[in-house]
Amino acid sequence: MRTFGMYVHVPFCGSICAYCHFARTAEHDASRRAAFVEGARREFALRREMCPSLGGAGRPLATAYLGGGTPSQLEIPLMERLIEGTVGLCARTDDFELTAEANPETFTAPLARAWRDAGVNRVSLGVQSLDAGVLRQLGRACDPPTARRALALACTMFARVSADWIIGPGVTAPALLAELDEAVACGVGHVSMYILEVHAGTALASRVQGGALKLPPDEQVAATYLAAAERLAGLGLAQYEVANFARPGEESRHNRGYWQRRPWLGLGPGAHGAWGRCRRANHDGLDAWLAGLGAGRLPEASVDRLSTASRRLERVVLALRTREGVPLGWLPPGALDLARGQAEGLWRTDGGCLRLAGPGFLQIDTIEEALARRL
Repeated sequence: MRTFGMYVHVPFCGSICAYCHFARTAEHDASRRAAFVEGARREFALRREMCPSLGGAGRPLATAYLGGGTPSQLEIPLMERLIEGTVGLCARTDDFELTAEANPETFTAPLARAWRDAGVNRVSLGVQSLDAGVLRQLGRACDPPTARRALALACTMFARVSADWIIGPGVTAPALLAELDEAVACGVGHVSMYILEVHAGTALASRVQGGALKLPPDEQVAATYLAAAERLAGLGLAQYEVANFARPGEESRHNRGYWQRRPWLGLGPGAHGAWGRCRRANHDGLDAWLAGLGAGRLPEASVDRLSTASRRLERVVLALRTREGVPLGWLPPGALDLARGQAEGLWRTDGGCLRLAGPGFLQIDTIEEALARRL
């Protein structure tokens, strides 16, 4: 059966984190949030006009992901209306997965109950850290007690809970391992663990460039990442992608769709979609996105049709990110020194595939660049 995924980008935040470079705004009120929801419903209607079979019995929805931004900034009736006018209009697979992101400070018991009643069956909490100093460095609006309450609530209300962590300034391996122990003991079955990146134009970039904040040495970051991956494996959460760890059966089916190059529809400001050879990107700004919809057209900033070479590279790079790895036959001859990489512990080759190991995941950008030069 041909299926697809849906990503809906909710651009609203209570405050802007120091490191965030996504399409988001902290300047919004009830009318702006309502306008966004009506816009998302309208965008879905326009895309369905272009492809009437979308979400029908012959092309059901397999997964949907409400991300941001902060979807939990939406009032409960608005979230219900958003789901009703997008996901709710589609035929869905029997194992349909609907994930919604939340920040701990906006995740309440009434909200959790309403989300569950609206069909959300997986929650992703942006914890990032349980250390007050680290949270301040990241510019987070949450404190550790609030994060712990949110984790406990989520694990009580939902069978599948994911939580995000960031490795950056102030993070030590012993503290991080203790936090992961605590989260898994609470019931978290999926962890996304990211290494902090500095993006131009963010408050974090200004602080680093101005000398107000010093990033930890690469060696320390690598050691912390590898220690965390080992601890999570010991807790039963296997690494199935560069930044993602899960108990068996609790992998994010939606995100796996990205890495397996299944088609997905992107709705909302800054949302991206992929269908066949086409890669579509919406306008980042809420006003530009709404203006396009108001004029009766898709609010797209770009539509790129991938060349054969680009599709080949995408196929290799995305497979390389996962534990299944990339078939050796997909690799260009001589692009990688397979024996040397295996001896250095970057990867292993078995079953006709190249599979990255922990140190290899840390060097994935360099490996991808080597492949890109030959594909």
